[in-house]
Amino acid sequence: MNHAEIANDAMEKREVAANKLRKFSTQTQNRSLTPDERKQETALLDEIAEYDTTTKRHITAAAVEDEAMRVNSPLQEMGVKRDFAATRGNVNTATAGELLSRSIQAARGVTTAATGKAFSPEEMANKFVDLLAPQSVVMTSGVNRVQTNAETYSFPVVRSDFTAGFIGELDDLPTGGFGAEPLKVTPRKIAAADMLANELVEDGGSAFMNPVAKSLMRSVSLGFDREALVGTGANKGFVGIANTPGIQTHEVKGGFKDLDAFVAAFGKLEAVNSKATAVVMHPTTWAGLMALRETSGSLKPLLSESAGSPTAGVQRSILGVPVWISSFMPNTDVLAYEADQIFAVWRKDAGFQISDQFGFLKDGTAVRAIARATIAVPNAAAVCKITLSA
Repeated sequence: MNHAEIANDAMEKREVAANKLRKFSTQTQNRSLTPDERKQETALLDEIAEYDTTTKRHITAAAVEDEAMRVNSPLQEMGVKRDFAATRGNVNTATAGELLSRSIQAARGVTTAATGKAFSPEEMANKFVDLLAPQSVVMTSGVNRVQTNAETYSFPVVRSDFTAGFIGELDDLPTGGFGAEPLKVTPRKIAAADMLANELVEDGGSAFMNPVAKSLMRSVSLGFDREALVGTGANKGFVGIANTPGIQTHEVKGGFKDLDAFVAAFGKLEAVNSKATAVVMHPTTWAGLMALRETSGSLKPLLSESAGSPTAGVQRSILGVPVWISSFMPNTDVLAYEADQIFAVWRKDAGFQISDQFGFLKDGTAVRAIARATIAVPNAAAVCKITLSA
């Protein structure tokens, strides 16, 4: 096997080990690990680190070999090069830590042209948004994601439909009625940064980069969520869903006593040919709804399944519509919307960026995550804000 094939084999084995670790983390989340489970986790991390070392060594060797071939072979001078990315397959399947680790390697010149575009900052930028999505309530709720290179993105908004009518043969066809205009939105910059000790960067590997990368992405995603839900456009941000002009509203006086407010809000969406597919509220608002009982003196929550017991879990949904929890929502507001009618617009250059110059005298590496995004609601009537009043 040549260096490229060995590196490819190591990457595939590393992916298998990484999948095992992800599955293991999912099964053991929200509880302490037993001694045997901790040994199992350590073994998987060591296995992944070993594959990372093997891959890095043979990628570097393949690059040297490729450079020698380019110098000695006239075919290489004519543009025939080893396509390492083609031998690898789909290398876009990566954890946040792997992408951050690769970004650091690229910034330090570890990777070369022989490693293919899959290791370039451009590819990491695309994957960055994918990895950020699970951290974001708005993105997870099912809104459309639009990727663009443009500074300003335009949506065609239909304000009125064509006029149709019954006519006789050879009569003039009815015209008019159609009205449309562009909705222009500008993605705004959201960023987080810090400095890492070079010992962590050099010795930790991608496994140790995972918490760092996740923290960076979580900060960016929370910044996006805050603006996407309740942004006013102030402080260089953008206008969020709750403050979009033209959305529908429904007022509830005295707080929730039943689910009638949701019936009314969903009905308002249905009246404009829309459908509620997501509800977003503050955690305390959800806790208040869970405290409602089926009847006075009953222990059974109103949100329980009809045949469920008061000790059974409550699915986070209302009338079949999934409920998402965000601390950025005021506890006096609830959003109900059709996710297909909302668009998250992301600039292509979102991703990790690295610099070892800023921390040269401190033996550190500066790390930053930058995204440019905004929310667009072309059909504002597809959103209904429920407001609680005294």
